[in-house]
Amino acid sequence: MSFEITPADLPALALGASLLACGGGGNPYYGQLVARRLLSEHGAVRVIDLEEMEAEALAIFPAIVGAPLVGIEKPPSLSALRAGFGAVERSLGDRIGAFVAVEVGGVQSVLPLLLAALHGRPLLDGDGMGRAFPEAQMCTFLLYGFRPALPFAMSDDHGLLWHVPRLPFTLGRGHFGGTGRVGRRVGVAIERVFRRYCARKGGWIYVTATIDRPSLQRTLVRGSIGLALAIGRAVATARSHGDDPVEAARCAANGKLLFQGRIVDVERRFRTGHDWGTVRIEGLEGDRERKAEVAFKNEYLILQIDGRVALTVPDLITCVETQTGTPITTEVVRPGLRVSVLGLRSSPLYRTPEALRVVGPRGFGYELPFVPLAEDPEG
Repeated sequence: MSFEITPADLPALALGASLLACGGGGNPYYGQLVARRLLSEHGAVRVIDLEEMEAEALAIFPAIVGAPLVGIEKPPSLSALRAGFGAVERSLGDRIGAFVAVEVGGVQSVLPLLLAALHGRPLLDGDGMGRAFPEAQMCTFLLYGFRPALPFAMSDDHGLLWHVPRLPFTLGRGHFGGTGRVGRRVGVAIERVFRRYCARKGGWIYVTATIDRPSLQRTLVRGSIGLALAIGRAVATARSHGDDPVEAARCAANGKLLFQGRIVDVERRFRTGHDWGTVRIEGLEGDRERKAEVAFKNEYLILQIDGRVALTVPDLITCVETQTGTPITTEVVRPGLRVSVLGLRSSPLYRTPEALRVVGPRGFGYELPFVPLAEDPEG
């Protein structure tokens, strides 16, 4: 069922998307400001289900490649977005049916919304992750493969960097990427190309790519935009009624409260185009006398409580301020904050053995098995 996003919906969308981003995806604040202006000027954006997109139409997914810390100084660039989209549009003509987010988190969920507002086309209710991940090959579009011979562009604040009108190769059963060994190698190779350009261009570049409906039917994490809105609205309602915003977020996301405490230390380093680090938390309330650590690489990856692994990627680990329910991104997390750590179940697309080789703990260099969230959110 379709719905609209208006300027009044943007705070809820930004909050919900940040919660689903697991601390990554870029800070949504600047994107929200740009989106508010564009929606005020061009009108509301219609959000549609994939089945409402025409069978032969194509969807465009714009994304930022870079470290969230850099994004504090680099708000979303409409000139960079337009340069990438313009190059792709020239190759496609009138075949563009919708825009779609590569990930639901933070600023990444705003980019397709900006283009949808500018060009009067709908936004798909879904994305390529259902959360945020730090590397290209971890997106379901690449993980499970999409059809070749579709245009692709890379841009930055100064304009177009690179444009490929048609991808020149085919892999597997007529699809680009895929979960096999060859597909994983291609995904990693693409990620390395992105990071090299990113490092040369100040740690922040834009990618604009194209995907068809048959590929989306296999790879899209559906309903994530609507879920982000529902989470944000639940938190806003709880705040206005004096209720617990963390509990409201947990219920709306069908998640589980895993730990509450105060951040006492943040270890951080910038390496290979990513923010790496560890957040250390001393327990409060029911977790008094306990300690937790959350490791991150742009996004929160591994939660340990009293030295025991409690939850790992690909399931979602997110930190929110205990008093307000505001998600805390990894580029601004700091000692002194009172936080609640929530866990959410990832998309079934990430729980296959093939996907876990890429997005499980070992995909990030941790010699750990996947530790999933318990089935019962109250358990």
